[in-house]
Amino acid sequence: MYFLLVLVLFIAGCASSDPSGTVGLQSNQIQLFPRVSLTPEQVQLVYSGVQRVLSDPNSARFGDIFAGRQPDGKLYVCGSVDVRKNSGGFTGDQPFYGTLDQHAFTPITIGGTPEQSQAIEAYCRQQLTLG
Repeated sequence: MYFLLVLVLFIAGCASSDPSGTVGLQSNQIQLFPRVSLTPEQVQLVYSGVQRVLSDPNSARFGDIFAGRQPDGKLYVCGSVDVRKNSGGFTGDQPFYGTLDQHAFTPITIGGTPEQSQAIEAYCRQQLTLG
């Protein structure tokens, strides 16, 4: 329950943030970022950045991670993470997105309600043309 509360508070504080500076989750305007592959070191930065905001970072199980290059050179990253709840079960894959520079991954939002998760997934599909 604590994890969900932290997650909801995190989302509430960050959901209006827009990594591209041009569009929010509710907007119909989408800036597409050219897809790029992440190096193993960049993937580790993404893992570390997400784990920093989780209540049980050691239980994190990551799904697919996709990235696109923003005009300023930063990478826009979408992925999913499954984390153990206080009850012992797992949350199920929760989508996330954020930005990656040479030093760290900064999560913008992670999961939330089913509606929020669907919005994140749709936003990432559009941003990175995941289909």
